[in-house]
Amino acid sequence: MRRITKVFLAILIIASLTVTLTACGSSDTSNEDVSYKDGTYVGQGEKREFGYEEAEVTIEGGKISNIVLKRMTPEGDEVDYEEWTGEDDRPNLKQFKEDLAKEMIEKQSYEVDAIATATETSQGWKEAVKNALEQAK
Repeated sequence: MRRITKVFLAILIIASLTVTLTACGSSDTSNEDVSYKDGTYVGQGEKREFGYEEAEVTIEGGKISNIVLKRMTPEGDEVDYEEWTGEDDRPNLKQFKEDLAKEMIEKQSYEVDAIATATETSQGWKEAVKNALEQAK
């Protein structure tokens, strides 16, 4: 009797964990069914002490066709990416902005993974793209 109780309890725990993990699983966050108005839209991320991120999003045929990501100074000037090439403890923003934009276009969504060595900037670019897409709805 005791052994049956242990087996039943183990099965119950496994079933509970399975249901919990399934419910917490990732969902498809792509925007394949979303259609935007054609045009070019500019969005900005949160302005912080050392600058902010900006995105220029082009929509063609209702889909994202191009994204230009920019890192801006507090004064509103675009940074010199030659100073941000991954040397001297600075992240490689020059490459990161291209990689992130490409992934967003492929997924048709701003909901992509942030780049680990440029998390704050990545989050700012995602917010800027989100804000640009809000205008395109």
